[in-house]
Amino acid sequence: MSLKILLNRHPLIYLLTCLFSGFSSAFTSPLLSLYLIDELRVSPMHMGFLIAVMILSGVTVSQYFAKRSDEGTSRKLIILMGQLGFVISTVILALTRDYYIALGAVIFFMSFSACSLPQVFAMGRNYADKYLADQAVFFVTMMRASIAVAWVIAPPLAFLVNDQFGFTYTFLIAASCGAAVFFIVLAGLPNLHIEVSHKLEEIVRWQKIPGVLFFLLCIFFAFSANSMYITSISLYITQELDFASKWAGYLMGIAAFIEIPIMLSAGYLSRKFGVQRLIFIACLSGLIFHAGLLVAKQPWEFMVIQVFNGLFIGINASLGMVVVQDMMKKQMGLASTLFSNSQMLSILLSSLMVGFIAQYFSYYAIFIVSSLFCAIAILFLYLAEKQTQGVKNTEVCA
Repeated sequence: MSLKILLNRHPLIYLLTCLFSGFSSAFTSPLLSLYLIDELRVSPMHMGFLIAVMILSGVTVSQYFAKRSDEGTSRKLIILMGQLGFVISTVILALTRDYYIALGAVIFFMSFSACSLPQVFAMGRNYADKYLADQAVFFVTMMRASIAVAWVIAPPLAFLVNDQFGFTYTFLIAASCGAAVFFIVLAGLPNLHIEVSHKLEEIVRWQKIPGVLFFLLCIFFAFSANSMYITSISLYITQELDFASKWAGYLMGIAAFIEIPIMLSAGYLSRKFGVQRLIFIACLSGLIFHAGLLVAKQPWEFMVIQVFNGLFIGINASLGMVVVQDMMKKQMGLASTLFSNSQMLSILLSSLMVGFIAQYFSYYAIFIVSSLFCAIAILFLYLAEKQTQGVKNTEVCA
């Protein structure tokens, strides 16, 4: 199957789109908190506010276009619009050192970039269902793995570039990766016609589909814990443990490297062990990882526990979207966006929490809260499984 994908033009273009999308985000997200604190000289609360506004505006815009895409609006056009917004916003961040200009950039331009990746995955799943038959889930996990490959390389490279040349060059590289995605999509991705045969009034609201809300809450808290880690780890190890900032890039790269084989094997493992069980293992691994952050003091200790971080993110990121898409077959764009927005809203919560906890307590205290969030994610996963199992039992009895 993997050879077939690599030899086929369209699947390869989807994978390249995800790869360069991963590069663009991995050159900005890990450095954003350092950019705001060290370069713009703002307080942790101001940092949290900007990130929160960026995420909230992104969720609003992407949710709107998700519904439009399921009603027939070109997914390709939405992706191109989103990539253009990303390029403009990262160029502005590269050139400005004014907090309010940066705030305006993330509200009016970066928010549109939130539309892109969910629509790429919606297009990819539609393409796979149509042309790759029973290998569709494996193809989606390969798309996720392509992003993970970028996160192996980009964060260490981003921190090295930033240490040598500064934020301007680092963000301009991110903008170049975003521009590459724009032209790959423009020239290569097929603009699949979406058949809208179902009437809008016949579509069940996603809140009423059994298991969807609880599962999204599970993903929300799981990725809230992860986002708190990503946002604070560079500041924690540099300001409280006195490590060099490059260690943050190494740790993220190691975790992403571990995620890749996990993502690629997730489809096979889900058939053998069940999706719910694998996601339970992922959330339990997340709890172990974040608890481990509370006792790790040496670089090698942080490196060892990245195994649990890789399991945590690799399984949730590759199978989580598939679960929601399978629950919402008639609303593929909305399903992909709901999953993506759960992740984005997790960044919203985590940015506010990180800013508050760091300013009034410490960066170390952040990992106490993130461990609690992993436990809450396990609880909502149990509730989602119980609700869906109850529906299955009802259908069997009927």
